Amino acid sequence: MMKKKAIVLGILCSFFIMQEIFIVSIPTVKADVIIPPNFYSELEMDSVYVYNVTKYGGDLSWLGFDWVSKYNTTTNAGGQISINYTGFYDKDPADVYNAFGSPMPYMDIEFIENQEGVLNSNHTFSNVSNGEVAFNMALGYNSFQSGFLIPIDNLTYLKELALAQDSGYMPGDINVEESSNFISFDFKQDSKFQNTTLVYEKRSGILVWGRTKMAPITDPIGYTLEFFLTNYSLDFNSAYTYNVSRFGEAAFWYDWDFNYIDTWTTNPGGLIIINFTDYYYKDPNEPVWASDAFASNIKRAWLDIEVYYDGYFGPIGPQISLTNISNREAAIQMGMGYGDLQSGFLIPLINNITFIREAALNAANPGEVSVKETELTISIFYDQSSGFQKTHFIYEKKTGLLQWIDTDIGSYSLEMTLIGFTPPSTTTNPPSNPAIPSFLPITLGLGILLASAVIIKKVKKQIKKI
Repeated sequence: MMKKKAIVLGILCSFFIMQEIFIVSIPTVKADVIIPPNFYSELEMDSVYVYNVTKYGGDLSWLGFDWVSKYNTTTNAGGQISINYTGFYDKDPADVYNAFGSPMPYMDIEFIENQEGVLNSNHTFSNVSNGEVAFNMALGYNSFQSGFLIPIDNLTYLKELALAQDSGYMPGDINVEESSNFISFDFKQDSKFQNTTLVYEKRSGILVWGRTKMAPITDPIGYTLEFFLTNYSLDFNSAYTYNVSRFGEAAFWYDWDFNYIDTWTTNPGGLIIINFTDYYYKDPNEPVWASDAFASNIKRAWLDIEVYYDGYFGPIGPQISLTNISNREAAIQMGMGYGDLQSGFLIPLINNITFIREAALNAANPGEVSVKETELTISIFYDQSSGFQKTHFIYEKKTGLLQWIDTDIGSYSLEMTLIGFTPPSTTTNPPSNPAIPSFLPITLGLGILLASAVIIKKVKKQIKKI
């Protein structure tokens, strides 16, 4: 098995002949009293960030920048890596091949092994720099040594810096992708020596998922690490705002007995604002025969919703305002699903992407379905056999949050994008079937009833968590 020291030595030798070398002259290391302005101001310095390890292989011989081995540590699949940030200090003067400068985050990092189901600490490195961690764990590539925490004040510059690393002695294929919550950096070296993907939360700059592998020709196994942050969850204290770019005909909101509740409308430039309230079980008022791809014992999101019309002098409304309704109710009423996959604003079970893919392909409604994935998103396109419904939506894979939807059901249409997300230019749906008569009442509940054989839920003003 290849020794990590050999890997690191090889990388450093490569760095010596890179076309651009970043050299920084730094005085004696000293602490910053506050979090620097280019980093997340509410970073929890007293918290431990725990990462679960899903893959590990090779040898991790930790080197200082003086080439002296500090310790030969390890973890394994089922083990953990924990991080505790200790402060922000000047960059180590010997960290000359790192494009990230001072002040730099420092941390205690602990490697934990899973030994027959028991987690045991292997070793802790105290107060080491983010640059040293990135260098030793291959959490970066070339001079883009991003490690566990990135500055968040200028993501445009950060993307440019990442993409600039395809030149020099270690060229490769680099891809930078963004969703509303995350930014990912993917590097595949041309020589196949290194393959690294790192996903950061844009708001905090914290690494939430990483996969890195280094395997030279002489050792096909090499060093491998894949892990994810266990502390991360979607922020339910924030409002999520969608910009409407297309809308056709006012829609009616009905209860489970098909009684009229309200009429709602919006227009291009309008807004749909979502506040998630909590996770609850399936609405007990929902008929047992109403087919649902997600089992009743699975908790799903409930939410408040407000819909605004774009007027001459700004937003008008809300046109409709509902409190603590189920995600499935919103999905059915607004055409945000098909068959028994009424996925709505926050798709359940996103941690099981295989299940989501299979549910999308097997949803109980005749038509063509295609599923496409990137590092950050899963895209689902549904085209009903009759042509009555065409729905395309994109979800964030790590949260399940809806990023973009373009749906046509009869003469009803809705396209909207979550602020912070830019949909691909190829996502536009074909126009809805012109043969659908325009005199059909665009009661979306009726449209869904005809299209997917499901009915609508009663608006719940209050519900207790089960």
